Amino acid sequence: MTYELDAATWSTPVSPGVRSVELTAEWNTPAGTANGGYLLAILVRAALEESDKPDPLSVAVTYLKPTTPGPAVVTVTPVREGRRVSTFTVVLSQGGTPITHGVVSLHDADLAGAKQHLDEVPPALPAPEDGVDPMAGFPPELVPAVARRYTTRHATVPGWLAGAPSGDPTAHFWIRPVDGRPVDAFAAGAIVDAYPPVLADLGELASSTIQLTVHFWRRFTAEWVQMEVVTHRTVDGFHDEDVRLWDPEGRIVATSRQIALLA
Repeated sequence: MTYELDAATWSTPVSPGVRSVELTAEWNTPAGTANGGYLLAILVRAALEESDKPDPLSVAVTYLKPTTPGPAVVTVTPVREGRRVSTFTVVLSQGGTPITHGVVSLHDADLAGAKQHLDEVPPALPAPEDGVDPMAGFPPELVPAVARRYTTRHATVPGWLAGAPSGDPTAHFWIRPVDGRPVDAFAAGAIVDAYPPVLADLGELASSTIQLTVHFWRRFTAEWVQMEVVTHRTVDGFHDEDVRLWDPEGRIVATSRQIALLA
């Protein structure tokens, strides 16, 4: 089976370090532009295809301008290909104009070592099968395209979706691709930007990502991951957003931070 995320992020090699990709509107935000996590996943996938390293370690992406559905080109340029870590610049362009710029570092998790120190645990949540689908009852045409790519389960319906913003820009829930694709580190890179801005619980929903950095902490596969999304500060029209992902065993698997523009 070809899953939606894999089909939407696949790029075809054209020449060494150059790949073609077809951007789809199926991952668009309410603004009508491609979701940042979807674009990040395209860059990571292209780097993985051009490298002998099998695992993403980090990616820092700057979104330069909005995309449009249709053909695009991904250019992967090695910065340093080391024994433990290889780093690449990856640029997505349309019409000869760069639209998304990333720095992607890859490694081999089998060579990463075994030392551990963790001081964070996931918030308590009901199991996914006992959770609430906050989109239940919404007509599909009212659900943004990117939100239709994922299934979430919450302890309760978020205040902003119930018409009563809570005033707390924080969310905790389970999430997975809607087509049942297992969640791995690659999918985690898309998932960290999958949820609507938690500023919705402050009455603000229109937000555009400017820069997004993701750290991948382990190789894993899970049916669901637990996601925490928090905005700590909103200043002069910009806001941050921090994300943590845990697997069902309570192990941290990915973290991210972004700065975004309030539209």
